[in-house]
Amino acid sequence: MRNGFVRDADGNIVWYCLPFEVGLLESMATQLVELVDAPAWSDDPLQRWANERDAAPLDREDPALARLFPDASNNSEEASEFRRLMEAELRSQKASDAAIVLAAMAAAEGRPDPEVAIPTQAQDAWLRTLNAMRLVLGARLGIDDEQDAELVDDLEPDDERTPVADVYHWIGYVQSLLLDAITS
Repeated sequence: MRNGFVRDADGNIVWYCLPFEVGLLESMATQLVELVDAPAWSDDPLQRWANERDAAPLDREDPALARLFPDASNNSEEASEFRRLMEAELRSQKASDAAIVLAAMAAAEGRPDPEVAIPTQAQDAWLRTLNAMRLVLGARLGIDDEQDAELVDDLEPDDERTPVADVYHWIGYVQSLLLDAITS
């Protein structure tokens, strides 16, 4: 069995992975979609605007959401205006990117030797989704700077944060391998 990312002559990538990796990434992408709680999409621009207007505001006190959707300005009025104009679109983009990852995971689910196809046009969505997952997990772990990251690297096995740190490191590893495959 092969393991890792392989790029074909057309620039598409195949991820040869383990079944648990499919399940883990699928779970993380599902949780990301739920977290960003994007407004319902519509091809009708007026309906889409109404959905965006009626969307529940994000919990600005949640460190993970604050990390995913940082204020665009130190000026509170400008930050509020940016959120009003752009937040729904940014939420929808994150959910759409995660949906691309979920579709690839669904196609590989249940196979003993999964091969996840990542077409060229989906690679940026994959990288953005993996990055969003790391941002969320980093916020949940309290990583705000390099010193915090080093502390998380040295957690004791019985620390309750260790499983989350393990997933955080694994997603970083997957993201690094994918980026290497894309740029090679």
